[in-house]
Order: sequence, then C-alpha cells, then structure tokens
Amino acid sequence: MERSITLIMPAYNEEEAIEFTVRSIKEKLKQYRFDYEILIFNDASNDQTGEIAEKLSVEDPKIVVFHNLKNMNLGYNFARGIDIASKTFVGLWPCHGLIASKSLDFILPALRKTDIVVGYIKNSEIRPWVRRIISKVNVIILNLLFGLKLPYYHLNFYRTDQLKKVPTSTVSYALMVELLVYLVASGANYIETPFFLRERLTGKSKALRLKNIINILKTYIRLFWRIRILGKRINLN
Repeated sequence: MERSITLIMPAYNEEEAIEFTVRSIKEKLKQYRFDYEILIFNDASNDQTGEIAEKLSVEDPKIVVFHNLKNMNLGYNFARGIDIASKTFVGLWPCHGLIASKSLDFILPALRKTDIVVGYIKNSEIRPWVRRIISKVNVIILNLLFGLKLPYYHLNFYRTDQLKKVPTSTVSYALMVELLVYLVASGANYIETPFFLRERLTGKSKALRLKNIINILKTYIRLFWRIRILGKRINLN
C-alpha cells in the first residue's frame, strides 16, 4: 500500500503554535518517507494564524490553506478535509501543539499494517485531573454503548477510501466517535498506538463547551440507534 497521508489541521487563533507544529510533523513525515498533503483550516482566526499558514504554504506546495469566514469548529473542518483528502491515509492533527511529534514514531509505522490506527494518551497525567476523569468516563460509556474495548476515541488515522464511505450525521466534535464506531462495527481492523501530550502552548480546550456537550450526546443517541438497534454497517471492500 502506498506510503502517503493527508493530515487535516484545524486552527483557531494558533499563531504561537502553528508554525512549530507544522514544521515538526513535516520532519517526521520526511524521516519515514511518507508522501503527504497538509490541509490547514484557518477557522476564522482573529490573530496571525492565517498569515502564518499562508507563509508555510508558499514554502511548501503540499500545504494547502482554507479560510473559513466564520468559526465552524473542529468537526466541520475534519469532515471537509475528508472530502478533499487524496492520499492513502488520513488523520487529524490539531495546530495547537498539544500533541508531541514523537507520537508519529508509533503512528506512521503502524499505518501500513491495518485499516485504523487508534491513538491513546500515554502520558495522561499531564492533563488536569478533571479532564482526565471526564475523558475516562466518556470512554467507559462509549465502550458499554457499542460493545467495544477501545482505549480512546479522538485521535485516529484511517484508510482514506474506507473513511469516505462512512454516512456521517454530525459535524460536531462527536464526529470522531461516529467515524471510529462505524468502521470498527463494520469490520475494520485496528492497531492501538500511544501518543504523547505536550504542555499547551496557547489557548484552552473548547471540547467541554455546553454546545459541544449537547451535540455529542445527540450524536451518541443517533449512533446507538443506527449501530446497535438497526444494525447498520458499511461495505469496506
């Protein structure tokens, strides 16, 4: 299978982190000889994020920048990136600098051995204890709902051809769960690999905003109905 990957990189007010993040992952992609395209979605930032992204794209034609007129959030940008993706594999890599590039030392070698690489946090102690508890409870609930034993649901890498087949119902943050559950329930195989967090360089997480929580719960209910009650699956071949 061809060694190539599309990285989808949403960015909202990440002027302090975006250049470091892009350059560090490019070094890893070069080290592992992966062809790539990087899709940066400037999500209506009001700082210099867009300008820095454009500078990076001028230096490297494999980097393409999209500018949203209003803030659309991570799920929307990831869904749009999936539609555009042209490489063999595809995954999310936020621009906030929170994920250490050494995580790719585990992710990239695993890609050619499986349909999905499921990432799990190796150094979760770096997170605030409240966030750790919420994350752990969320994983337990999802595993119970869908009869799975996954360690984490929100940083995964996929075969692009399979991912494009998933009938999604949301562009909220819960899209990450919907994609993974549909594919695993449909028979896609996966390998679990660790990823490592860094101290946040700027800003704060937006995942726990009330609007996001409501959308996540709605998606879980719809997904449970489709997967567990109706038994819907997709043809991966």
